Parts: sequence; structure tokens; C-alpha cells
Amino acid sequence: MFLVLSVVPCFAGNIQYGYNPDGSYVPQSVGGQKVQYGYNPDGSYVPQSVGGQKVQYGYNPDGSYVPQSVGGQKVQYGYNPNGSYAPQSVGGQRIQYGYTPNGSYAPQSIGGQHIDYGYNYDGSYVPQYIGY
Repeated sequence: MFLVLSVVPCFAGNIQYGYNPDGSYVPQSVGGQKVQYGYNPDGSYVPQSVGGQKVQYGYNPDGSYVPQSVGGQKVQYGYNPNGSYAPQSVGGQRIQYGYTPNGSYAPQSIGGQHIDYGYNYDGSYVPQYIGY
């Protein structure tokens, strides 16, 4: 889920979910902007563009293939207090982390826009809205 959140900070609004070809329940649009998916070199089905803005991938220091820029805006990574290596900002917009009500350590805001979480029909706790 961090992968998707790291590529959508420019968009506010409801996050609409649906199934991708491999059966995963993933965001299909954010704030009305379509998320386009494709396969990366390691065979994972990942966001390729959001609202027409291309996502560029590369390897981070731990060897993971992750977004490096979105629409030309650089994604900066670093370690969170819980020890996870995760996106810290996109295009200078800071990503703030904290604990969700279900105990997960996850992004709480992006560029000052709050992230609301909720349960999907399958019981997974996911971002539902970005903004305000």
C-alpha cells in the first residue's frame, strides 16, 4: 500500500478500489484520476501512471524496486522510527507516519493532506480518502 500512496500525493479525494489481473484489490482511481498499472522487471503489477503522470522506478539501497519519481517529482526515501524503509516525501511534499487505529504504522498525511483509513469489504484496513 505504501507503494500506491507514494505515487498519489498530488491528488485529493476518494480512493476507488478494484481487482487487478493478479487478483489483488488495489486503488483504481484517486480523486477521479485513473491509476494505470503494468508489470515491472521483477514481474510485480505496479502503478505506471496516475492521472497521466508517469511513474519512474529504480532500486533503493535495500534492493527493492520502487518509485523514484512521479510526473517528474522525486520520491525521497528514509527510515521511519519503527525501522521501516519507506517514502518520506514526493516532490518536496512530506509524508508523515503514525499508527492507525488497527495498530499499523502507515502514512497519516501527504503534503499536509490527511489520509483517512477504513475497512474494505474483505476486512483489510486501507486508505479511503486523501485531503482536507
